[in-house]
Formats: sequence, C-alpha cells, structure tokens
Amino acid sequence: LSSCPVFQQSEDEADFADDATWILTSSFVILTMQTGFGMVEMGSSMAGFEVNILMKNAVDVFMGALGYWLLGYGLSYGVPSSPFMGLGSFAPTAGYAPNVSGLRFSQYIFQFSFAATATTIVSGCAAMRMRFFIYFLYSFFAVIFYAFVAHWLWADDGWLNTMGAYDFAGGGPVHLFGGMNGLVAIVMLGPRTGLFDGKRPKSCFKPLSPSSQLFGLFMLWWGWIGFNCGSSFGITGKKWVVATRAAISTINASAGGGIMSIIYSFLGSGGKQIKVEHVVEGILGSLVSTSPTCSVINTHESILVGAIGAIIPNLISRLLKYLHLDDPVGGVGVHVGAAIWGIIAVGLFADANLPGVDVKNGLFHGGGLEQLGLQLVEVLAMIGWSLATAIPFFYICGVVVSRDWKNPRKGLRMPVKEEIEGPDKFLHGLDTFEDSEIKKEDAGESRTSNDDAFCENDPARVDLGLGPEQRRLDEHNISRRALNRKQGSLGMLPR
Repeated sequence: LSSCPVFQQSEDEADFADDATWILTSSFVILTMQTGFGMVEMGSSMAGFEVNILMKNAVDVFMGALGYWLLGYGLSYGVPSSPFMGLGSFAPTAGYAPNVSGLRFSQYIFQFSFAATATTIVSGCAAMRMRFFIYFLYSFFAVIFYAFVAHWLWADDGWLNTMGAYDFAGGGPVHLFGGMNGLVAIVMLGPRTGLFDGKRPKSCFKPLSPSSQLFGLFMLWWGWIGFNCGSSFGITGKKWVVATRAAISTINASAGGGIMSIIYSFLGSGGKQIKVEHVVEGILGSLVSTSPTCSVINTHESILVGAIGAIIPNLISRLLKYLHLDDPVGGVGVHVGAAIWGIIAVGLFADANLPGVDVKNGLFHGGGLEQLGLQLVEVLAMIGWSLATAIPFFYICGVVVSRDWKNPRKGLRMPVKEEIEGPDKFLHGLDTFEDSEIKKEDAGESRTSNDDAFCENDPARVDLGLGPEQRRLDEHNISRRALNRKQGSLGMLPR
C-alpha cells in the first residue's frame, strides 16, 4: 500500500502540513519578541520616550514587511539565484500549486520574523536620539541588506553554505549583522546630550523602569525557544529530534548565563548588589550565543557556552562606556560580542555524531581547525557586509537631512529641544507633564530624594540653553522612577 502513488502523495502532503504548522507557530512566537525588545528598550529609556520607542517597534514590522515582500524574500531565496544573491521570486503571489505555495509561504513568514528581529536591534542602540523618520527608512532598507547575508548562509547555493559554515538560527545574519549596524549608528549619532560631558547629572540617565526591562527579558527568553527550535524548519523525519535538542541547549545555556550574570554583578559590586542590567544583558547574551550552536552541541556543553556568552556583553558594555559610546540597552555587547562567541563556539563544540545535523566536528571533538576556520570566515563576512551597507546608508540619510556633507550627525539626530523634552510630546502629541498624578508625586515623595535634589541643583544644565525645560524633564525622570517603585509599575503609566 505504501508504494501506491495516491497513498504516497497523501503522506507527503501530511508531512508538508505538519512542517508548515510547526514553522507558522514558531513564526508567531518569534514576532511576539518585538514586544520584549520594546519593553527592554522602554525600561532603559528616560521619560518622554516611551511611546516613541514602541512606535519604532511597530515600524519594524510594517515597514519591514513591505521591504521583505518587495525585495527581501527574492534576494534571500529567489529562483534563479547565484552564490551571492537570489535573482527571482520578488513580490511573491499565491499563484503556485498548493504544496509549493504552502511551503513557500511558511518559509517566507519565518524568514521575515528573523529579518524583523535583525532590524529592531538598531532601535535600542540608537535610542533617545535618532530621528524617527531616519529609523522609518532604515526599517525598510535593513531587511533588504539582511536578505543578502541570509542567502549566503541558508540558500542551497549561498557561498558560505557551500563552503560549510554553519549557523543554525541566525547568530550571524540576525544578531551579528544587526548588532554591527547598531554599533555604526552609535558611532555616527554620538551620545545623548549631556551623558558624558558633565552637563547633566548621571542620575538623570538611570533607566526609567528596571521592572520593565525584566518583563521584556521574560518575553524574549520564551521567544528564543521558538527562535531556535523553529529553525529545524519542521518536525518530520529527524527534524523533531533536532528541535527538542535545541530547546534543551537553549534553556541550559540561559541557566549558565543567569548564574554567571549573578556572580559577575555580585562580585563586581563588592558583594553588595545584583544589578538588573547585568542580569538582563547576561541572559540575553547567553541566548544569542545559542542561536548558531543549539542544534550541534551537547546539552552539557551549552551551559559553558551560555556562561561565557553572559560575561562577554557585560565586559563590552563597560568598554563602550569607557570609550564614551552610548549604548542605552547594551545591544552591542549582546548582539555583537555574544554572536561572535556563538559562531566561534560551533567550530569548537560541534558534534557531527548528533542525529539530524550536517556539520563537521569541532576542535574539541577531534575535528581540527577546519570548521573553526569556516566560522571565522562567517564572522568576517557579516562584519564586512554590515559596515559596507550601514555606513553609506546612515551617511547619505544624514547628509540629505542636514544638507552638510561634513556633518551627517546633524541630520541623523533629533533636534536638541526634542531630545531634552522627549519626542512623545513633539512627535506624538503627548505632553509628559500633563499627568496630574505624576505632578502630585513631583510635589511629594520624589522631591525628598537625593537624586532629585542633585538634578534640581545642578547648574551646568543651563549650558544647553534649555535650562528650565531640561530641569523639568530631569526632575520628571526621577519622579517617574519613584512612582514606578511605589506602584510596582511596568513602565506603562497613565498619562
């Protein structure tokens, strides 16, 4: 009976349906990570930026969706194709045979969710100073730039794929590519006004809602299960075995990362504190490090991979502060540092004997340096492509707006007054200071805090030429933090 063509066809269709259902479900989970990114970024921000931050996360989805449909999918997986890029299947329609259509569109939505994730990394790195409409354009073009690196690694004829480089769930195309774009934006934008030059007290730049940062971490944490497990692209054959192993490796890595983050923060503070930003960045770094590796390493090895992946982002964040590079959410450490480590870890820990994978043994499993060398080629390719696309994009946009080819930064940054008072008021019509409950808190509890007194009495703010408004916002930032603590808020306060 199994040799009967009709029976065989129904079996194949059942497999297609099972795989498509798995891919679609994973895609939905991954897209919910946009909420997690928004919560982490919003919790790391100052008052007057919350709505603007969430608006940018919405832009990621609808502008990215348009760009991916028009060009992104065809550049990644279009037919015909070359080792460098796809050359067809642009703006795909439903005019295919049922099985072909189902397979194509399930792959499409999954890959789009990856592209949207790569885009949103820049939102956090450039938070609180990039013009909204610059980011609006970036969200469209970023998925097009991303499409090339996705093709190199995951298309059948992609040049990195045919060489043998291995990246299961986007350590290079998603995280390293997105993180390097974020680093370019940080350098070209410069820091937030008053952050490093002493014109505003450091207390005024404290995260508005650490509880919101942690809530966002939880959403990203569970979303990563869909991110990594869904990359099996189905559950038929041995795919389900790979997916289950990826799930355990992901959780174990986050366990190693969480423990290491606690140790790092506790020892770094002299045994006095466990800081939220250390834990958030550490666990996210451990998760990023699993994306390239989770299918090809043993579950006990993933604990070590995650522990190292947690330390790297925290060290990089310290280095960036020393260099006066303003990364409000620690995105460069998480997405560049931990991604590079995860890609290299494939060359160290990959086990070719695990079922369902096609990879050479890593160095620690007797494979020598071959796979490690291929992984280093991937790292260099991702960094090179990011620099080759992000630098011209931001430079051209900055020059067009500023009309000064020597000063693209002026065109990339929002006006100083908008930065000081917040784009929620200027761009979205929401006056931060109109909330009567917060005004009451301004006159009460928060006035007694040492931080508030420090901000209020700092005379250097007048150097910005916006003294009274800046004073109100600085006071308000601290008032909001006090109100968050009092109400147990997640940062989503009534206006």
